[in-house]
Amino acid sequence: MTEKTILTLADRAAVLVAKLAASSIRKLGLGLGSNLPGRLALKVSPNVLGHLSGQTTRGVIAITGTNGKSTTSGILSSILRTAGFTFAHNRQGANLVTGITASLIESADWNANIAADLCLFEIDEAALPLVAQQVIIGSVVVTNLFRDQLDRFGELDTTARLINKGIGINQSLAILNADDPNVCQLAPEVSHLFFGLESVAAGVAAEGNMELAYCGKCGKEISYNRVFYGQMGHWYCQGCDFKRPDPAIYATDVEVSATASRFKLFIDGKAEECTLPLPGLFNVYNALAAAAAAFHLGATREAIRAGLKAYSTLFGRSERLTIEGKSVIVQLIKNPAGATQALASCIRDPKARLLIAINDNLADGRDISWLWDADFEQLTALTDTSITVSGQRAEDMAVRLKYAGINADHIFTVPKLAQAVTQALSTLGADETLWLMPTYTNLLDLQKILKSMGVSMSGT
Repeated sequence: MTEKTILTLADRAAVLVAKLAASSIRKLGLGLGSNLPGRLALKVSPNVLGHLSGQTTRGVIAITGTNGKSTTSGILSSILRTAGFTFAHNRQGANLVTGITASLIESADWNANIAADLCLFEIDEAALPLVAQQVIIGSVVVTNLFRDQLDRFGELDTTARLINKGIGINQSLAILNADDPNVCQLAPEVSHLFFGLESVAAGVAAEGNMELAYCGKCGKEISYNRVFYGQMGHWYCQGCDFKRPDPAIYATDVEVSATASRFKLFIDGKAEECTLPLPGLFNVYNALAAAAAAFHLGATREAIRAGLKAYSTLFGRSERLTIEGKSVIVQLIKNPAGATQALASCIRDPKARLLIAINDNLADGRDISWLWDADFEQLTALTDTSITVSGQRAEDMAVRLKYAGINADHIFTVPKLAQAVTQALSTLGADETLWLMPTYTNLLDLQKILKSMGVSMSGT
């Protein structure tokens, strides 16, 4: 081991304190212990995160970006397990420094030893430079960059600067989305590996929800030969030579349904027919990001294909549940691009009913103006389908749906989430599916509500 990986007495004490704290929190039913143990450990040993992660033989890979961090990390973990890798992973999605520390300590034994090939960390965009100062990150996957939580991040250039800084600290390999011009402009001084889409089946792309993007070289607006959704597509700048790079890992012939996606995955010029048990074009991008990372780490094409097929959904990310014998899909929404894609999956289900729960707590983002940028208009395709709105901003959501063209008689406002869930389930037909779309703190409340009903969500 190098000097950086030598464990100190303080590291061992930090792990002991954190493990005892996590065990107590869970036994007392106070939560999952996904943050506080990490906070305690860092007070005992400020260098414990770097020392623990330094024990792995293949180092650290990070997943960041606006949307899809948890799902991409989950898909990558499925591939890595299939390929025979061992790894430490913050699978509960606690993606700040304290949460990542807590998850790594959970993977350690009581002597603070980590027996794993690598660390797989989902990292919040703003936390990436903070983690990179403590941990040697070998590669960073960036899924996409959309407007998100403007009250916290500001505009996209702020988020981009944070990610640039995080990549630059360790000169990490940047695994980037070729179809997102906001992502392609990141970290020009490091090595890159690109992934993207080449073609999709008719009706899969969502060109009507296009967002603006600008050239990082000359400042002119980006133009497109093909748009998939948001600012994702085959792009170029008319003012200079800046254009979409050719991706090394890409998908063609993409088909999506209400429950799954199928596509041809090309790696190193060779194709694999792949199935992903997740709906939505956004999840195909998540799969491509995971495939690119897995390929970089040495997974075979066969292991990647098998890992994609074997993926099991994460907490609140297209998670399928059976409640009282009825079918439910839970999909977290938190910004215009993610909500629009979630809705696009929902309308492919002719038997869909919908519950949207909007909060504006700090963890959700205080600014809910994003509701007016998301394409709720596409819900008019679900004729005669009831839509329940809930949460602190239920009435705002109801107004948004009315402006989207939804018949007011089909909108039911039930601010208390427990009551809304009970009501929506009671009116759900045996052959129908309840699509439940909460913001983050509503998702946490939903987990508690369902647990009281005898239903456990993934990872809880």
